[in-house]
Amino acid sequence: MAELLPDDDSNSIAALFSRLIDDAERFVRAEIRLYRAEFLSRVGEAQTAIILGVVALLLAQAAFIATVLGLLLILRHPLGEVWATIVVVIVSLCIAALLVRIAIAKVRKITEIKDKPE
Repeated sequence: MAELLPDDDSNSIAALFSRLIDDAERFVRAEIRLYRAEFLSRVGEAQTAIILGVVALLLAQAAFIATVLGLLLILRHPLGEVWATIVVVIVSLCIAALLVRIAIAKVRKITEIKDKPE
């Protein structure tokens, strides 16, 4: 029976555990490389989405400025330049204040700590 088992150390328990550890290390490193590649791919996609969102925001801001300027030019004739400017500034600040109040209310609602029902 002793003749069927080779004498070399390649099939010993220590050698098998050593190979198992090496294989597990290679597997973990391959998984890490895979997750890193997937992460970098998603970051690239998110970067494109963020850039597109920022460009859209800048275009919307430019359109809003053009609208305010157009309103100022329209109101210039009946109200005069000074009063048209005052009206447009006040209306713009009121709209901004309203939007800030809505935003603050939403943030408070989101961050509100709810008591547990007893």
